[in-house]
Amino acid sequence: MPEIDLSTQTAAVRNVLATHGIRPALALLNDRTEYRYTAIYKLSGDAMRAEHVFDRSSEYRTWLKAVPLDKSFCKHAMELGEFVTGHVSQDEALMSYRPYVGLVESYYGRLLTRECGTPYGTFIHFDLEPRSIAATEISFLQEVTPLFLDYLD
Repeated sequence: MPEIDLSTQTAAVRNVLATHGIRPALALLNDRTEYRYTAIYKLSGDAMRAEHVFDRSSEYRTWLKAVPLDKSFCKHAMELGEFVTGHVSQDEALMSYRPYVGLVESYYGRLLTRECGTPYGTFIHFDLEPRSIAATEISFLQEVTPLFLDYLD
């Protein structure tokens, strides 16, 4: 199997951010997965607010706009730095934590932190269906998600 050049792919994300902005860059990252949604949520008091969302199906969902932090999977990503679950309704670790069963069935999130150490929020992939994410994709996201911080207010 040929080796994938991650530096070229990182440069592509950097270029899309610089020339086209955040939403097209989210679309680019979404295209690398099976997840329906790719988003950046900003920590705002005790809530996570959708700042930028790419929906592969191009439908408008009002429930995506804001989620109480204590009921959000982003809470786990912010506490741990990264959080993933591929099948919420069957994840035994989340047995007592299922505020959005039926809405979010799979989630991958990474904490976005400013250079000064202040948390901005999270970069996330999520879906209404069970999904998984490859370890190689997680490694790639660990490299590229900090690039978004230069474009967020």
